[in-house]
Amino acid sequence: MYARHLADILHRELAEPGKFEDTLKRFETLRGYGLLPRGRERAGVRLSDEQAASAVLGFVPTLPSWAGHVSLVLGGLCAVGGPAASVRGTKTLLASIAAVLASDEACGSVITFSFSIARKQNGDEHYAKAVVEEGGERRTISYVSDMAVTLLREGAEQGYDHDRIHAPSARQLVLGREFFNRLRRDVAISRHLDLPLKTDWQEYETEEERDDFHHRLGARRNSRFMNLGIDTQVTWPKEPTRTQFAGHHFVMFPRTKENSHSISIDLANERLSAEAARTLLNRFLSLLSWCDDRYAALGDGWSGNPVPVPVRRSEGGFSTTPDWVFNRSLPENLELLQRLAYYREGLNARQAGLVTFEVLSFFKVFEKRSSSKRGEQNLTKLWIKDVFTKVSASLRREVLVRFDSDRKGKDIEKYVFDNCRVATAHASECFPSDADASPEIQRLYSAAEVIHALARHFILTEYKLSDTYYSDEPTCD
Repeated sequence: MYARHLADILHRELAEPGKFEDTLKRFETLRGYGLLPRGRERAGVRLSDEQAASAVLGFVPTLPSWAGHVSLVLGGLCAVGGPAASVRGTKTLLASIAAVLASDEACGSVITFSFSIARKQNGDEHYAKAVVEEGGERRTISYVSDMAVTLLREGAEQGYDHDRIHAPSARQLVLGREFFNRLRRDVAISRHLDLPLKTDWQEYETEEERDDFHHRLGARRNSRFMNLGIDTQVTWPKEPTRTQFAGHHFVMFPRTKENSHSISIDLANERLSAEAARTLLNRFLSLLSWCDDRYAALGDGWSGNPVPVPVRRSEGGFSTTPDWVFNRSLPENLELLQRLAYYREGLNARQAGLVTFEVLSFFKVFEKRSSSKRGEQNLTKLWIKDVFTKVSASLRREVLVRFDSDRKGKDIEKYVFDNCRVATAHASECFPSDADASPEIQRLYSAAEVIHALARHFILTEYKLSDTYYSDEPTCD
């Protein structure tokens, strides 16, 4: 099975009629991410089951240019409950689909595979689910990020809610047994016939020019680039530029109509971990900010590309309605108005990628104004301790897992007050916080989700403030 032959098959099964150029674009981006053989000289390489599975995952996003990124992310998802709960003892979603394509029995056990992209305020999240039937029994397998460590332990699938989505909405592609039967049959026939490759090579002409361009930017055979978006007004190169800083090289991409400012760094050849690379880039941006006296915020991204890739612009979500219904009065409580201002300030900081200010602003929403008496526990800490169990029920499990791991057994109220509030508000020797250090930024991102939930709970419960446009009366307790 050649990549060109597989493109014809998947276009017939999964794409819109008459949009073959979009299918070719998907395969081009899959090659760019190293998920399919790259270059004219490797066009005749026969695909493995894993490569065929990557191509299938490349049809999950609606935009062809996202095929490589989404396939890479989805393919790395791991089964809840570990390999023992997965398809044929496989660890990742990619391996599970490859196992289905490799076996008539595994293929026949499939009821459905569903792949979901959930749009969230801070970026997309990816999930997958398989329903299989073995020995007359039907079971569900969910696939989540490998960062959700507790969900990957044996037996975790028994208490997992396989039907819950973690966002208000999600776009989903569902593939049934017949799809996998047809694809397995076509792959088997192709391998049996072993015919020579026939192609006009046109699809590789642009790619060859791009390979030369990537080589000039530092891409090598073993490269593994991390690509991160930047929100900034500092002076930036007009063209993609390879830059050296602190003994390391990285590529700066300019903002365009489709892409944001971004930086790509080769983790493999620069011999850096993702955390060390993020810290290095934060230091770089801090120096640029100082020189230009303008802001520069390092955003999210991904890693794993064999070449540097610009990060597409992600416009903030907004809502419009043809029937504007607003019937709210201005609250008379001055303290509530101040706390609402802090709450909005926290959301603004989140959008700008300023997590330290996000933590501090949300904390000020529920910080008690009156001082505790000498010898008594801090009133804010007491409130956090009292409500946390109820608030945590609204948080995603993976958020709580990261939060619990970061606090390392410390009491929740002390961790939120001392290691989050004090660390971000003061240059404290006891509770230091380095705003450029990647591990510290990741810790604060986890804490910010928890502190945001505490802030919203405080306003809803302490002031009984309605969260609807059309009434001052609260809809829930």
